[in-house]
Amino acid sequence: MTSLLPTSAPLVLLNAFPVDRAQWEPLIALLGDFDGDIISFDMPGIGEMPLPDEEPSLDLIADAAVLAMREATGHDAAVWVGCSMGGYVALSVVERYPDAVAGLGLLDTRSTADDEAGVAKRLGLADSLEGKDGAEDPRAMAEPLVGTQGDGREDLVAAVAANIARHSGDGIAWGQRAMAARPTRTEVLRLVDTPSVVIFGENDTVTSVEDARVMADALGVEVTVIAGVGHLSALENPRAVADAIAPLLGN
Repeated sequence: MTSLLPTSAPLVLLNAFPVDRAQWEPLIALLGDFDGDIISFDMPGIGEMPLPDEEPSLDLIADAAVLAMREATGHDAAVWVGCSMGGYVALSVVERYPDAVAGLGLLDTRSTADDEAGVAKRLGLADSLEGKDGAEDPRAMAEPLVGTQGDGREDLVAAVAANIARHSGDGIAWGQRAMAARPTRTEVLRLVDTPSVVIFGENDTVTSVEDARVMADALGVEVTVIAGVGHLSALENPRAVADAIAPLLGN
């Protein structure tokens, strides 16, 4: 019987926090030659994804993502590309479902847990937003996510701020609590035997190049540094990110 499945493993794109899947649209537009399925979806409480009844957990997202990918595509494994919070979810997939990973791309994220101060900051912000219509100052949240300077910066910051403004306080709070509870997963990366890339935006002030090197060393790869961009590298320079993940897609 002839298979009707695409020849390439699916590509799953996992969002940064606290923006929805619109962050991937410029990148997806450049992947027209990719012959597999491309899947992007919002995190719980963000965009079109409702909040679950369960306690906040990145593992919950990973479980649902693997199940949805397999049911939607008929493939057992996918290429997982995650930015920031999406990277944390990808790491959970790697740990819990190693057989579901055909490739791994980690963008502007880290494999280590938050320290005590970081956890306290996340939980404090979550408490302040619970029950609110949304973020009090979306632009203030957007500014540090964008590393582009000069021409184009204002449009990017405004677009990210508008995206953040669409999401409820409860959704943002859920994500903060899920991230605060995540463990360190650096050692998990040493077991990955599929094509992998680690990408870092040169002007990222949310994660550091040292964070990227920790992951790259565990994977046995070099860090790809994209000049002139920040935490949302795939939004700020989608062409450079498309080129960087091309080896994961068989290109």
